[in-house]
Amino acid sequence: MKKSIFFLVIIAICALDCSISSAQNYDELITRSFDYLDADSLPEAEEALREALRIEPGNPGNGMLLLNLGTIQRRQGKLKEAEESYTIGLAFLPNNLTLLNSRAQLFAEMEKYPEAINDYTEVIYHEPENEDAYYERALCKLMNQDTLGARLDLEQIDRFNPNSAKSRLGMAYVYKAQQMWREASELYDALIERNPRNASLLRERAEVFYFSNRMGAALDDVNKSIDFDPRDPYSYLLRAQIRYAKGDREFARRDLNQALELGLNKEEVRDLIEKLK
Repeated sequence: MKKSIFFLVIIAICALDCSISSAQNYDELITRSFDYLDADSLPEAEEALREALRIEPGNPGNGMLLLNLGTIQRRQGKLKEAEESYTIGLAFLPNNLTLLNSRAQLFAEMEKYPEAINDYTEVIYHEPENEDAYYERALCKLMNQDTLGARLDLEQIDRFNPNSAKSRLGMAYVYKAQQMWREASELYDALIERNPRNASLLRERAEVFYFSNRMGAALDDVNKSIDFDPRDPYSYLLRAQIRYAKGDREFARRDLNQALELGLNKEEVRDLIEKLK
């Protein structure tokens, strides 16, 4: 009898030791993942989190762990793996808005617009005045050819935030999609008046001027955009298009080469490359 009790105690101690060891390993791996992130070692951070999940697959904290894992994978361009991580994380935390927002952003990046719209809709259900969610859902609807739905989302923002810059920027995108260049340029005028050094806004207004055949105004804006952000390849691409339209082929070729050097994909500008040969 004494031997039986002795063995039971030994087994219990071993089980307790294993449990403590597992918890320590789990926490240590999470800490290690943060250290790897600080060192910008994304593959090592990803592997540390994967190992923690293997050790304790049922840990209640795994929902947030999977959020971190998905974000690390997304930063590495592993979009399918990131989608899987976010989705499993939502199985742990079905109403976690950070996870829903992260997956919605990922879906939009993957051009899965209906799925992104569904996630943003869920966020809005829990936070009816979430301006960012309405704005992002409007952009996804616009990309999904639902111009009316996009406008309704942007108008909804105006109901609880009449001074929203996001709703005005979103409406500028809607007007551009509908080729309503005058209306779009008026919205950009107001936005740029409040943010005169915003390179993206200047580039986008330059694009409106380009499509409405106001080449001088387009060139002025894109030049300012490049002054404020000389590393944006799309500004150089737009300036190349403007200069080509004005007949300045040599300067257009230089701008196009600069855009390619800054990372622009050749396939995106194949037609312009051919025109400038």
